[in-house]
Amino acid sequence: MEASHEFDYEICNSRIRPIADSLIKKFVELRHIDVESVLFIVNHKYAGAKNKVVLARTSRVQEKWRDILYQLGACSYLHVMEFFGKTTDCLDENQITALVYRELRRIGPEGAITAPDTNEWWQVLMGLGRHWFYPDMSCPNLLDDKVDWKMLMGSDYEAPGN
Repeated sequence: MEASHEFDYEICNSRIRPIADSLIKKFVELRHIDVESVLFIVNHKYAGAKNKVVLARTSRVQEKWRDILYQLGACSYLHVMEFFGKTTDCLDENQITALVYRELRRIGPEGAITAPDTNEWWQVLMGLGRHWFYPDMSCPNLLDDKVDWKMLMGSDYEAPGN
């Protein structure tokens, strides 16, 4: 049975921001991101596209909305990371952490949102497994001190930026 939600969109900063902050501290390729400038939300309304699983989407906040939110007393949000509840509600904590990592990698050093590149997808698929986001599967906890991409990928590892 589907959970009932008061709003179609829910701010989830208190749950996701600590995960994002820990990932930024651990992974050098994320250190350019200011976690305070990212608004994390869950979209309970959108069911995704037919024949395609959509877990999350990261985008820049339009300038007019940055101004409006700021006038309402909110932080200066530059990016919004939107999770689709219908596809992420069944994910465990390790899968959510991997998803946050994947989405953070899309925020470039200059703040632009980059398209996922082949190297990134290769790392996700080889390091976490092809089914890392399936409801009955799990993946390694990227925040565990013993887990890093080099260990996960073995001989297939390429350093970020190569």
